Amino acid sequence: MTERLVSKLHVALLSYDEREIRVRKNYLEEQNPAICCVCFHSGEELLRELRQQRSVDIVVLSSQLEDMDGYEFLKRLNSLHNRPLLLLQGDDWYSDATASFLRPDGRQYLPERSSLLDLLLDLRSSTDIGIFWVLPFCKQLYAEWGIQQPDVNCEYLTTALQVVCGTERKLAVRKEILQAVAEEHHTTVAAVDCGMRRLIDGAEKYNTEAWQKFKQDYGLMGHSVTLGKLIYAGRQKLIDSGTQGRKAGR
Repeated sequence: MTERLVSKLHVALLSYDEREIRVRKNYLEEQNPAICCVCFHSGEELLRELRQQRSVDIVVLSSQLEDMDGYEFLKRLNSLHNRPLLLLQGDDWYSDATASFLRPDGRQYLPERSSLLDLLLDLRSSTDIGIFWVLPFCKQLYAEWGIQQPDVNCEYLTTALQVVCGTERKLAVRKEILQAVAEEHHTTVAAVDCGMRRLIDGAEKYNTEAWQKFKQDYGLMGHSVTLGKLIYAGRQKLIDSGTQGRKAGR
């Protein structure tokens, strides 16, 4: 990623064990200045912060909480609109009970390693994108396109990018991508389709230099910008941004 995109990665560390998350916070922030950690012992405290739109890119849940069990927290987190990526660390999560709370939208992950820093590096290298970078990437992109936030149509596109960034397979736009977005936002495929088309219309209306360059760079000039073209062009721009960032860091 470019330096501008990764200026800060906001991580919420969640556990009843104060020493555990304090050690993790100190280690992660010392190793990578782009990481900013906030510690929570109470699930309700974090859920309240998320409802108030606190900037959190990743939630890391590694053990029990002071006020609720992990499954209650997962259930309540799933009910939040536009929730952040969730990492479940530890062997206790590999069960049918946990699986019943996990959703196929690319926002939950069970890592094989115990080190958060190793996990972040593994995700970036294995996917070549790192799906946790989608949110800050999209926030910047929409600002450059002149679209005021919050905007539910932009949230639809953000979720669509998270879906396609979670797999290397080419997905069917309506049956796989839009359906997943609709389920995530508790609405219909038709509503998502209509909303994302309004997003395109808005970008065309403002017609900023960044929007024109985006279309030019990804072969959208002179053509109608369809939902599939927009989603996969956005995915490619995210990949390209990551490639440029790695080159700059050498």
